[in-house]
Amino acid sequence: MSNITSFDKIEERGLAVISDYKLSKLLDQSEDDFKARLDSWLIQCLPNFWQCRQSLEYDADEREFMSDLTDLEIYILSCYFVIAWWQTETNNAAQIALKLGLKNQYSYNSESQNFKEKGNIIDKLREEVDRATTRYLLQDIDSYEY
Repeated sequence: MSNITSFDKIEERGLAVISDYKLSKLLDQSEDDFKARLDSWLIQCLPNFWQCRQSLEYDADEREFMSDLTDLEIYILSCYFVIAWWQTETNNAAQIALKLGLKNQYSYNSESQNFKEKGNIIDKLREEVDRATTRYLLQDIDSYEY
């Protein structure tokens, strides 16, 4: 059994629920750029999992963590990874809308509803990762000092 966890293991789990033609196009153009984009989301989300009982120290060049993360730790990080992707998608859509300008009331309502739905999805993902983190912390409750 290895004592490291590759970035790919977490990113692949996150990508299993992401359908994004821009990522597919990036992969077709450059696998290195694709991995760099994914790695940036993964590294960006690490501080969110401050409760992790193992070190989240990593080697960016080797694209791996120095710890053998558990399935639940991988799941939690993959949830944060998906949230980072959704936030990027929402921010990109907002920037496009600003650059295009909103021409009529229908356009405004459609874009506004779209942002609201994306916000709802991000909120639901945060709730799920909070539940998973609570399960994670409770499985080792006896080791905490009171």
